[in-house]
Amino acid sequence: MSNTISSLSEVIDSLHATPKYQDDGYSMVRVVDVENDFLSLEGCFKVDKETYLNHNKKHHPVRGDIIITRVGSYGMVGYVDIDDKFCLGQNLSIIHPENIFDGKFLYYYILSPFMQKVIYGNIGGSAYKSLGLEEIRKLPLKIEGLNRKRIGEFLYIIDKKIHTNKKIISTLESMAKTLYDYWFVQFDFPDANGRPYKTSGGKMIWNEELGREIPEGWQILSLKELASYSTERISSSEMTRQNYVGMDNMIANRCGIKESEYDPPEGDMIRFKANYILLGNIRPYFKKIWLAGYNGGCSPDVLAIMPNEDSISEFVYTTLSQDTFFDYDTAGAKGTKMPRGDKDHIMSYPIPWNKKLAIIFGERLRAGYKMRNKLMIENKSLTKLRDFLLPMLMNGQVGFKET
Repeated sequence: MSNTISSLSEVIDSLHATPKYQDDGYSMVRVVDVENDFLSLEGCFKVDKETYLNHNKKHHPVRGDIIITRVGSYGMVGYVDIDDKFCLGQNLSIIHPENIFDGKFLYYYILSPFMQKVIYGNIGGSAYKSLGLEEIRKLPLKIEGLNRKRIGEFLYIIDKKIHTNKKIISTLESMAKTLYDYWFVQFDFPDANGRPYKTSGGKMIWNEELGREIPEGWQILSLKELASYSTERISSSEMTRQNYVGMDNMIANRCGIKESEYDPPEGDMIRFKANYILLGNIRPYFKKIWLAGYNGGCSPDVLAIMPNEDSISEFVYTTLSQDTFFDYDTAGAKGTKMPRGDKDHIMSYPIPWNKKLAIIFGERLRAGYKMRNKLMIENKSLTKLRDFLLPMLMNGQVGFKET
């Protein structure tokens, strides 16, 4: 049985008009917001109610719909797994399935290698510079013998677990950031009576280097007084995609790492160990950083920072995860097209320091950071499993027994 997308769904175009954005209101999804993942409204621009209603005249997006890009990064899809109200910007279409289980199936079918080749013109010599409505409607489906409901639900459950883990990771990071801000930025750590130090009238001393007050008895140390760069080498013969870290598999915005898509390069590289901080050194404004959860090796473009003591690893990592550090790193970077962080400049970063409090901070966060690394590793395994099974489920090589 050979069908097309339109045999299982309705394909609806977005309104081709440029709206006026505002600070709040209804989310408008644009091409840049669609990333071959469950649709997220975080970071979407906002529009007023009139614009929202005007852009949804043909169809209000609902759970189970698929958003597909038509121009620019065409063929990217986002699965709607939310009930929030939003509208679409230009150059997008909605694939509205006849039922929600076909929505899940079609989302993963579009992501399959077969459909990706069709979309990107690797079959028959054609190449779409953009996807028209009719081209989307005529995308072929080879679904004879496939249990669409079971396939879609199975892959969805894997992705749902991945997203649940991501939410837990995000919450743990947020909690760490909040505690750090209270203790080491606002200086409202617990005083001898358990009250917030600065708010309760704790004595503060002006510091010229930082241009602000710090608690009495604290020091200002540079990063090089708390940590150093790893210089130990590891042979590529000891490396795999699972324990190699390069710029390609570090995730922007402090989201850790994913498994490398490439084999480690030949030769020796820098060795890192658990509790080292790995810092992406190209385009530091991407904010690529990871508190290592295991031993491995990294490329020269990744800095392996070794804290002087394991007890302060969490403190050093959280300090270097702050926007203030990345702004400092970016300001000192060299080059214009692909700026690189200056290693000496990085090691000169000034840090308000109280060793006792830094150790207590690490003790409070250690279990959370270990859980985060465990969830990151689990997500890597789940992603690998999903990507391995997806093409075989879609071509019928593996399937489900009828029960």
